[in-house]
Formats: sequence, structure tokens, C-alpha cells
Amino acid sequence: MKKAATTTALAAIFAAAGCANSAETTDPKPRTSAAELGPGADGRDSTTRSIGETVTLTDQDGHPMQVTGTGIACRDAYAKDKTLPLKGKYALAIAFTMKSKTGGMLGSQMDNVIKWEGASATAEGRDYADAPWQGCVDTYTPYGTVEPNQEYKAITDVNVPAKGGTLIFDDAYGGEARWELPTEDTGTGTEPATKFATRACW
Repeated sequence: MKKAATTTALAAIFAAAGCANSAETTDPKPRTSAAELGPGADGRDSTTRSIGETVTLTDQDGHPMQVTGTGIACRDAYAKDKTLPLKGKYALAIAFTMKSKTGGMLGSQMDNVIKWEGASATAEGRDYADAPWQGCVDTYTPYGTVEPNQEYKAITDVNVPAKGGTLIFDDAYGGEARWELPTEDTGTGTEPATKFATRACW
């Protein structure tokens, strides 16, 4: 009787162990968070910020860069030339500050990293080459090189059909920054552009 009982007990133990091993192999693998996976791994941070708020993007070399939308201003896109073949009637200037411990760049104009979304239309920063201040703010390009630990001031422009909307700034790793744009001029940093909205810069 003792031998039979012992055999039965061992069989039960091995059966339980077999169930445990089976459960281990069939359970789904634990999900890894986007933060653990790294930039652009598991969806984008699509939170829409307000002007004045900072977002961390990833530069071309994979290093973090802080980007703050500091101001926006809307002007007549035809202020200097009524014959321009434009899709929108407004020239939108958006000012940023960019800062990084390592320095770097977020992209080039042809990378199409800056976009605008409205209620029923979209626009791309790379498509706009006729802003009233064109040629006046070249040193403020958002595609410039940010020096380590030095604040870089940038201005981008977009030709838009309506005021307001959302500005989107992408990086090469799938990161995305979104700012809700007010319908009135807000914040600071656009003055180097807007002061040339109706007059030449040379």
C-alpha cells in the first residue's frame, strides 16, 4: 500500500509540473512599453500641447532634443506680392527654441518634418517658399545645427488657409510633437520674421 501511495503521489507531482511548463510556453509574452523600446517603437505621443510647452524629440543621431513652441503670428501671405500662386491666404510664422546636451539636428527641409493640420485642410512647411519674410530669417532655420547646451532659436513658416489648427513636428525616429495654435498672435520669438511682413529685409 505504501508503494502504491508513493507512486500515485509522484505521478501527481509530475503531472502538476507538466501543467506548469505547458502554461509557461503558452502564456503570451509580456508587452514591452514604448519607453523601454525606445524612440518611435510603439506608437507616437500624440498629446497636443499649448504654445510655451516643451516636447522631447530625437535628433538625427538618436539623441534627445528639447523643442519648445514659443510663439506664433499670422500675416497676409500676399502682403508683398498679390500674384503668388498660393493655396492659403495666411503666412504663419511659428517660433521655437531647441536645446540639446549633445547638440545635433532634427532634420532637413526635404525630410518633411513640419506640417499643419486644420479642420478641413493640411499644409507642409517644405512647400512654402514665398513667405513675406523669405530670405530675412535664414539664420533662424529649424534645420540648423544646435550646439551642445546652447539654446537655438528657430522660426518656421507655413502657408495656411485658416487661422488656428495644429502644428506637427516629426523626428526621424517616429517621435511627434503637436502644438495647438491659437487664432491670435501669441508668445514671443516671431518678431524677426513679422517685422519684414510688409517691408524688404535688405
